[in-house]
Amino acid sequence: MKQMIYFGILLGVIVIGFSSCARLFGGISKNKAAKNIETYLQREYKDELDFKNLNRFFNAATMNPNMFSVHIYNKKIPEIEFYTHINAKNILVNDTLPLYGSEKLTFNDLYKESINIYETKQAIRNDFKSSGLDVNFKIESIELIFKEDLTPQVLDNLIPKFMERLNQSYNELNSLYSQHLLIKTPQYPEGFIEIPLETHTNTWQIKDFLLSKKIQGFPSLQTKIEEKIGTNIREAFPYFKISNYRKIYLDKSSLSKAAWVQYLDDKRIKNDGEGKYQNPQKGLYILYFDLDTRHIYRGEMITDQNDTTSYEEEFNQIKNAIEAEGINAIYQQTN
Repeated sequence: MKQMIYFGILLGVIVIGFSSCARLFGGISKNKAAKNIETYLQREYKDELDFKNLNRFFNAATMNPNMFSVHIYNKKIPEIEFYTHINAKNILVNDTLPLYGSEKLTFNDLYKESINIYETKQAIRNDFKSSGLDVNFKIESIELIFKEDLTPQVLDNLIPKFMERLNQSYNELNSLYSQHLLIKTPQYPEGFIEIPLETHTNTWQIKDFLLSKKIQGFPSLQTKIEEKIGTNIREAFPYFKISNYRKIYLDKSSLSKAAWVQYLDDKRIKNDGEGKYQNPQKGLYILYFDLDTRHIYRGEMITDQNDTTSYEEEFNQIKNAIEAEGINAIYQQTN
């Protein structure tokens, strides 16, 4: 308890010291920064914009005690938003954004860009409304929300069309974040299928069909699967234990057959900080099951030497195994 109290006091001292250091270097107060930004927004945009999450951004890279990070958003349409760094001391006389270097971007440049992104998303949403599909854009995912329960035929027809339309707006929507599609249905309103997207030559491409961990009843399914894997490996591979890393491939032709690819840690490997680090994730086991009935068919150890294989070798091992079981969930990669 005393340690927690000491830690809290120390953290408070660090925060106060950091703030004081910025002020010592001539930085304006956070209250003054907020007032300047508020005045600027009102002068330039009337009641159109507001801001939140204002924080000082003083570090060794910027060495500017007046730099603040801030989240700007449109009051009527909050989805029109952007995050930026502002010299809050000078914003009223110079709204060029310092951290964009030679681009010489202004505050209004970023605002116009955020409007363009919003309008692009709206256009994509409108294109698929007639298909009974709602599209919701998140930071790291694009939610495809089906209003009726999904069939393999509908999915197989719609996903290529959506990807073609999405890639028409690649330049507008591409960001620093990795992206995946998250498919939701009335049966699985929190998430059913996750489809990671990979970037190749300025286009997004589908990678795999994966069962989402957001499906209803996932914890009980996970417990059942892991108990079965534990039972299956106990005699032949007693030195393995289930790791926290797994992939669950879903057959896109049935939306029911699935392969639980479980990575296994070797308990004999002890990384205690002495000597060279060893990768304990040596086992690769697959359990085949049916999502609808929760029936487990069988399991197989793919390798007990996965720490020595390359990514490509591992990928091919998984692909060959699940396709031999009749599970079509991996797309061929193209460059």
